[in-house]
Amino acid sequence: MMGKTGSGKGTQSELLAKKLGYGIFSTGDEFRKFRKREDFLGGLVREAYDQGLLMPHWFASYIFEDALLKLSPEQGLVCEGIGRKEPEARLFHDVAGWLKRDYLVFELVVSDEEVTKRMLSRDRGDGLNDEEKIKVRLREYREFTEAAINFFKAEGRVISIDGMPSPEKIHEEVVKKLAEYNAR
Repeated sequence: MMGKTGSGKGTQSELLAKKLGYGIFSTGDEFRKFRKREDFLGGLVREAYDQGLLMPHWFASYIFEDALLKLSPEQGLVCEGIGRKEPEARLFHDVAGWLKRDYLVFELVVSDEEVTKRMLSRDRGDGLNDEEKIKVRLREYREFTEAAINFFKAEGRVISIDGMPSPEKIHEEVVKKLAEYNAR
C-alpha cells in the first residue's frame, strides 16, 4: 500500500492482510518502535520522525529486507509504506525479483485537503497530527514518493485506487482489482 500520509494505507493493509491471511509489514510501525528507544539510534529516528521527514532509504530497505528474508516462500506479506523513495523502490523490486516474489502496489489516491483533514482529526500519539508536520509530509511525498510510485508504474506494478470513499468501499475495490490481477 502506498499513498500520502493519512490516505488509509494502514487501514487497507490490515483489511487486506486479514482477508488473505497474510502478515503486515509497516515501515511506519517499525520506525515508531525505533523512535521509542532511548539510545543513539532512537534519537536519530526521533529527530527525523518528529519533523515529519522520511527516513533514509537504506534504513527503510534494511529493516524491510531483513523481515522479508525471514519469511518462508509460501508466506505472504502486505506491505505498508515500502518504497517511499525511488532507490528504495528499485531495491524492493530487485529483492522481490531475486526471491521470486510477485507483488502489486496499491496506490491510494486522496487529495491533500482530505489527508490534512484526516490527520488533524486523529492522534496516534506520534505528533504527526500537526498542520506544519503534515505539510512537510506532503512535501516529502511529492519530492520523493511520487518518483518511487512512477518507478513502480513503469514496471507495471501499480493499481491506483480512489481513497476517498469509506474504508469498506475502498477494500472492496482493492479485493476486486487483486482478483482481476490474479485471474490474468
